[in-house]
Amino acid sequence: MAKAKAKVKKGRCSKCGAGEFITTPNQYDVLTFSKGKFEIVGTELINDFKVFCRGCSAEVII
Repeated sequence: MAKAKAKVKKGRCSKCGAGEFITTPNQYDVLTFSKGKFEIVGTELINDFKVFCRGCSAEVII
């Protein structure tokens, strides 16, 4: 089943009227395990991300 989609109209979600939006996580840490614990080697960014309404979780399309 496809997730609901909404548009932004006047800064608000067209589905529920919320004014706050969130993205999918677009970064992750690269880790190694050393001396009994994880150590962060670096952080990588993913350039592709989606935006969702914080109120109703609908994917926002522009």
